[in-house]
Amino acid sequence: MAGKGLNTDCIVEAAAELIAEKGFDQFSLRELAGRLGVKTASLYNHISSLSELTSYIGQLAFERMAGQLYSGTEEASPFDALYHIAIGYRKFAKENPELYKTIVKIPSTGEPDLIEKGQSLVHNLYPMLEACGLAEKDIIHFSRAIRSAMHGFVTLEEAGFFGDMADADESYSYMVRALLQSLKTEHGGNYE
Repeated sequence: MAGKGLNTDCIVEAAAELIAEKGFDQFSLRELAGRLGVKTASLYNHISSLSELTSYIGQLAFERMAGQLYSGTEEASPFDALYHIAIGYRKFAKENPELYKTIVKIPSTGEPDLIEKGQSLVHNLYPMLEACGLAEKDIIHFSRAIRSAMHGFVTLEEAGFFGDMADADESYSYMVRALLQSLKTEHGGNYE
C-alpha cells in the first residue's frame, strides 16, 4: 500500500488486523507503518495520536460486534432475540479474541465517545428486556447478570478451564437458556 491511497479507514483496518494477530499489548505504530509500507511519521497525516487510533479501533470493534449480535433479531420474539444475541456474543469473542479484549478495556480508557458507543450497544438490549416484562430497575440488573455470565464463560473458556467432560457449546446454551428461563418464569411462562 506504500503511501498511495493511505487514509484513516485503511490505517484502522490494518491496525485491527495487526491487533487480531498479535494482541493489543503487542501492537505498535512502528509495526503498523511497516505493514502499510510507510514511515511511522506518515501515519500522523491521518491520525493525531495513538489514543485517537485506539478510539477508532474501539469504534470498529463495537460496530463489528453489534453487527454480529443484532443481525437477524428484528423479527424475533424478545426471548429468541436475547438468545441469538448471547450466542452471537460468544461467537464474536471466539472469532475476534483480541478485538474482544480491546472492547473489554474501553471503560478504563475514559474516552467519552467510546464509552457512549459501548453503552449504546448495551442499551439496545433494554427494549427487548422491557418487552419481556421487566421494570426499569430490573432491566439494569438482568442486563448486568447476563453480560457478566457471558463474559465469565468466554473468559474461562479462553483460559482453558473447560475440559472435555461436556461440550462447551452445550454448556453455554444451557447457561443462556437457564438465565432466560429464570427471566420468563419471573414474568410468566416458559422459555423453550
